[in-house]
Amino acid sequence: MGTTTISLKDEAYERLKEAKQEGESFSDVVLRLTDSPSTEAQIAELAGGLGTEFAEMVEDSSAEVRDSLDVESGTDE
Repeated sequence: MGTTTISLKDEAYERLKEAKQEGESFSDVVLRLTDSPSTEAQIAELAGGLGTEFAEMVEDSSAEVRDSLDVESGTDE
């Protein structure tokens, strides 16, 4: 596995440094933050771990709102 040098603005570096947990390298932080868990898992985490059933309900509700907005704006095809 190779390495690549990148440039970051100071603000981006500070945010990355703040996100760094004990024992993590900056590479570990980038990999952790860019990992793409399912929408349900993200919602459950943001909702304080209320469970996947709640996350599914929120996801379904969000989809209904998006669909409704598409129809109202005339973008539904």
